[in-house]
Formats: sequence, structure tokens, C-alpha cells
Amino acid sequence: MSAAASDREFAAWAESLHTEYDAFLRQSWAAMQAARKGHWIEDTEEHVRAAGEAFRQQALEKLLQAQVAAGQDSFSPSGGGLGQQGSADGHAPDGGGARGGAAPGVAAARRRAGRAGG
Repeated sequence: MSAAASDREFAAWAESLHTEYDAFLRQSWAAMQAARKGHWIEDTEEHVRAAGEAFRQQALEKLLQAQVAAGQDSFSPSGGGLGQQGSADGHAPDGGGARGGAAPGVAAARRRAGRAGG
């Protein structure tokens, strides 16, 4: 991919986030305006963190959507492109697929989640 194409894709992604970024800024501002005098950090920290987390998630989702959309052009059902990430026989380059095991970090996170909920 050329640098110009990469720059255009970045600009499109950044432009797509203007509404979400504006919402993050407005939520942060509103939290500060509602804070008690002398309690600005205590009264705003969690609100700003939650707004930032929502923005981060939206930015990542749009970034992944853009990456998938860009990859659609090179997808081949007979192999290559996106089809290599996982395969039904478990012999994908990433070790995934129907018979592929979960990565150690994923398995550990699943075990912790199971213990925390039960």
C-alpha cells in the first residue's frame, strides 16, 4: 500500500470518529461542570474514564471495520488473504481453526472469568 493510500485511509478513519470524539469531549466537560467545587477529580474521574473507554472501543471497532473492508478486496475463498487466519482443520498459520486450541493467554482469561462468576 502506498503512503498516499495509507494517509487517505487514516484520514477517512479519523473523520469517521468526529461524532464519537465530540461526544467524549462533551461528556467530559459536562462531568467537570457538574463537579462540586474542590472535588473536581473525585467527581469527574470515573465519568471521564467511562467516556474515554467508550470512545476507545468505538475507535477500535471502526479501525477493525476499515481493516476488514480493505481486506475484502484481496479475499480469496480458495486461500490467501483473510482466509488464512483460521481454517477448519486447525492448521492455520495462527494455530486457530475448529481444532486449534486457544492461545494460553485466552485460556487463562477464560478460566479467571469462570472463577470470578462462579
